[in-house]
Amino acid sequence: MEPRLTGRDSEKATLAGIVDQAERGVSQLVLLSGQPGIGKTRLAGHALRTAAERGFTLLVGQADPLQAGLAYAPMVAALRGKLDEELVAGLDDLGRLLPDPRLPQPRSGGDPAANRSTMFEAVVRLLCRMAERAPVLMFVDDLHWADPGTIELIHHLGDGMAGDRLVVLGASRTPPPESRLADLAALVRRHDNGTELALGPLSEADVRSLAQDVLGAQPPPAMLRELAARTKGVPLFVMALARHTGHGPLPTIVRDVVMGRLEALSEAERDLVDLIAVAGSYATVDVLRTATRGDIEAELQALQRDGHVEAHLSDNEVAYRVAHPLYAEVAYADLTEIERRRLHATLARTIDASAPDNIMAIAPHYRDAGDYVDPQRAIDVLATAGERALNLYAATEAVDYLARALSRARTDRPALVPDLLNSLGLAYQGAGMLDAATKIWQERLANEPDLDRQISLRLHLAIVESERGNLDHADAHVTALLGHAGEHDIQSLGLRMVIAARRGDLPRAFTLFKDISETYGDSPRPPARAMALYARGALAAVGLKFDEAHRLMTEAAAIADDFVEDNVFLKHQPRRILAGLCVLMGDIPGAIDCVTKGMAVTSNFALPSGTYAMGMVRTTSRYFAGDLLGSLRDLDAYIASSSTIGLDRNTARMLAHRAFLLAELGRIDEAAASLDQARRWLHLLRDGREYDWEIATTMIAVHSGHPEEAPPLDALAFTFRDPIINCMRVLVAAQAANAANDHAAATHIMEHLRKIGRTAPLLDALADRQEGLLTSSSDLLRNAARRLDGMGAPLLSAQAALEAAELDPDQDAITDCLTRFQNAGATPWLERTRSLARKHKIGVAIDRTTGHLTRREQEIVHLVGTGLSNADIATRLFLSERTVESHLRNSYRKLGITSRLRLAQWAAAND
Repeated sequence: MEPRLTGRDSEKATLAGIVDQAERGVSQLVLLSGQPGIGKTRLAGHALRTAAERGFTLLVGQADPLQAGLAYAPMVAALRGKLDEELVAGLDDLGRLLPDPRLPQPRSGGDPAANRSTMFEAVVRLLCRMAERAPVLMFVDDLHWADPGTIELIHHLGDGMAGDRLVVLGASRTPPPESRLADLAALVRRHDNGTELALGPLSEADVRSLAQDVLGAQPPPAMLRELAARTKGVPLFVMALARHTGHGPLPTIVRDVVMGRLEALSEAERDLVDLIAVAGSYATVDVLRTATRGDIEAELQALQRDGHVEAHLSDNEVAYRVAHPLYAEVAYADLTEIERRRLHATLARTIDASAPDNIMAIAPHYRDAGDYVDPQRAIDVLATAGERALNLYAATEAVDYLARALSRARTDRPALVPDLLNSLGLAYQGAGMLDAATKIWQERLANEPDLDRQISLRLHLAIVESERGNLDHADAHVTALLGHAGEHDIQSLGLRMVIAARRGDLPRAFTLFKDISETYGDSPRPPARAMALYARGALAAVGLKFDEAHRLMTEAAAIADDFVEDNVFLKHQPRRILAGLCVLMGDIPGAIDCVTKGMAVTSNFALPSGTYAMGMVRTTSRYFAGDLLGSLRDLDAYIASSSTIGLDRNTARMLAHRAFLLAELGRIDEAAASLDQARRWLHLLRDGREYDWEIATTMIAVHSGHPEEAPPLDALAFTFRDPIINCMRVLVAAQAANAANDHAAATHIMEHLRKIGRTAPLLDALADRQEGLLTSSSDLLRNAARRLDGMGAPLLSAQAALEAAELDPDQDAITDCLTRFQNAGATPWLERTRSLARKHKIGVAIDRTTGHLTRREQEIVHLVGTGLSNADIATRLFLSERTVESHLRNSYRKLGITSRLRLAQWAAAND
């Protein structure tokens, strides 16, 4: 009999509430986490049963350690068998994920990031359609083994499912710091409808109750003491030790508990468990019977009865797996290397004989079988698996399979080596393994006699060397490219401009802009014409002719979209600049749309730093749109990814920008810490990019009450070489000058804004605001607020409206500002508005509901209201006292409360 789910009453109630909300159309993204054996899968099973009783459609997938390199395998397992023609109608891009005869074969080629985006959106639309029929609960277990694509898709579902009757539930081991799962957990915590349930150990009372359920009787006191001491409250270990019939002490909690159970099996049963552990998700009865060449039904029944293995559906067939992943790990680890390879080889041949096209099933076994399989077939399978991963943009998986295929092909099929090198080079590049990619391209170039192919290889090398910061090498490859292809090679000229800009050699870059503009302005070739328009647009922006620059960049981006297929520079750079120009033109929604399109055509496989540069523009555009928290959420994900790849220059810029956002949110200590992280790479910020640092430093100075400590506004900021960054620099400099009562600096900034605002409406509106502050004109400030609001900049509009209300109090304006600043999380401006309301005795109902507290913060605040100390709360919630204190500080800040007594009173009033 299955033991009760002990010690999880709070979590069960939370999940039941989430199921209730989903029935009413409130979607949820939920992450269960904790150490191995803590009960994540059992708790999820309880939620699945609850949802099934309510009529939910259940979609269940599980990551597998042997399929960790297979892209989207858990998602494929969850969706396969649940589709019909009505659900998939018009969702052609699902064919990239699901091999289904009702879906068309995916088209080859195209931009990888754009294809992946449309595939993700197709999955969202599929689930929305399913949710129209009945509420849906999708559960993906063991996310710690999932491929990066699966984790990214789950995050995308969380962002795209608002308003649908859908619960996406994931379970994983406690994510290690700086991992993709840690990023997902952070995003879940910040998500409006996100819930993280971090499962802690059981109490002694719960251990006693669980042991009693397992044994069917009250355990002896000595056994309870041993269980409590040795299991540390982990349910799996409690059950395993309570059931253990062996004698003598067990050396370790994990391995020996599992091995104690495995060693109690008969030889035939143990062999079958080993085979199932190696087979992963494809241990069907037919596969097991063929692999063992015997009758296995009796052993399977015994193993299932005793809880060692369990049945599940795989491709609509009944398959078996070891009941707990920990058992599978230990069983697999206990095999010798030769035993593992032989079992993998047996499974490779067995599955291949019945399903040779099922690459997901056979590739892991050909990969791990070593020399026990046919090398020619292994090369075919591994190369196909690698190409499939490339098509799905799963770079790390592609590297794994392609590198193994290449190793075999070097001796067993040399003719395939060049093609494998090409694919592996792209995979390394996409995975951010730039040093390895460089070696691959160099090897290819050294052995390639064809001139046209040499040109392509040098292009790869120029891009990768530029990404690595080896600008001399990159420039040498561009020179060689131009020597081979002629001075009319547009892609190479674009790279040359990038290299000049990264060197900080702006005179060289401007000379290239002028030469390209004059040479290709009348060219009939779309790439050349687009490059000329881009160059003219860049020169117009430098000349402060922003309306002209906007028009030219729009034309360049449109030509690149319609006619240019493989020019990385033209697919990326015009839109990056155009998004900033849209901001200056007062079209904030247009800026976000522009950068969204730019993100879709920018691929890590081609230009990793370009992706993060575009991401910076995206987060800045979202800031202007008033979405501080969304901007910070995006930025955290970009920083984690960029740090992994080693793009230090990009990471430094993003850390500095993160510090700016944190300061705007009033989280000054965190802002200073983020800036300290960026400090070690400050020397990499060239060509005025130290403005990111200065912007953050200025905002920290303003919001910490020391605006006089802000760095002076450099005259170079007025050149507007990078429109959106320089707009930010002047904006925060104006705030510092105003806060410091520096009339001369404030006047200088206002005059400059008025001058350059002739062709940039946003800057002209900011000039109105600045002049209104200098002349104490509430009319000018209100006019600025109206203009900024019409441009899609609600936060800047609210700032100007508040400044007007400080001169001429207006209750409606103050109420609106309170709402806007609270929604944005802009604590310094919120507190300033509250202070104004109190000063003028304006009866404003300040919203202090728990809506903007996280679930964990609400829980802790409630316990403060019951009179518990931090130590008691930490014990109750299985947290450290430091974590409790951190949550309390956030609650104080969000609620505008300054003492524990007032927080307890507030909690009592709001419970």
